Amino acid sequence: MEDVEHPGWCDLAHCTATVPKPGYRAGETGYHRSAPIKLEHVPSVAEIVFDAELNPLIAHLSRACPPWEPVTFLNLGTLAEPQLVSLSTAHTRATMGQLGELLALAGADGPT
Repeated sequence: MEDVEHPGWCDLAHCTATVPKPGYRAGETGYHRSAPIKLEHVPSVAEIVFDAELNPLIAHLSRACPPWEPVTFLNLGTLAEPQLVSLSTAHTRATMGQLGELLALAGADGPT
């Protein structure tokens, strides 16, 4: 059986990627996943309160294995629900650009 080629950011401790088997069915090949990081400067989103120890906000990268398209996603969530928000890296960059423009407006007002 051939080996799975992992992206450089893939953390084997979190990766579920496998090579498709004959008679492949959807969902059998798993995902490349990065190690999660804690985002410590976001206290809450809507009614979800984040706690650094009990319920941290985390982010990780993921990419489905072939035969799916090699699109990498940024996932934000908690340990219990790690994909509350999932955006392709292209959409993430566009969103961050828009947020950067908005923050630049606040920067015009001086330090916050």
